[in-house]
Amino acid sequence: MSFKETDFTGLIGYLKGLLATQNDPVLFKAMVAKMVEIYDQLPVYPGLVNMCIGQAQKAVDVKDLKKGQKVYFETKDGFVAGVVAKTGKKISISNAVTTSCSKTVELDSSKINKVFTINEDVVKELWPSLVFDKEQNK
Repeated sequence: MSFKETDFTGLIGYLKGLLATQNDPVLFKAMVAKMVEIYDQLPVYPGLVNMCIGQAQKAVDVKDLKKGQKVYFETKDGFVAGVVAKTGKKISISNAVTTSCSKTVELDSSKINKVFTINEDVVKELWPSLVFDKEQNK
């Protein structure tokens, strides 16, 4: 059996779809963590993991929120994630994580603790024989 004949390709497809559609980094991380959690429960059934993770994210009405529920909001200014502390006309979120959408951000470099970047050439550096010219594949 080849890899393409296994159900793992469904999980890779789910991750590709999540990358293409999910703009909220906190919800993205939560969904990947949930997929890993389900996989840990059902390691020999990646097809079932794919089916379950596809149903894990649910849209709910604001008036149906319950205290203690983990939530992820999309607002006009960005995203908010946390735990519902109080419901009603005003909703209170504890352990809140917020991300905002801005075209430009200026940072004081003296207040930055760590900076990370993604090495776009990691495969080329580690396994150059596996990098093929895109023109070759046409």
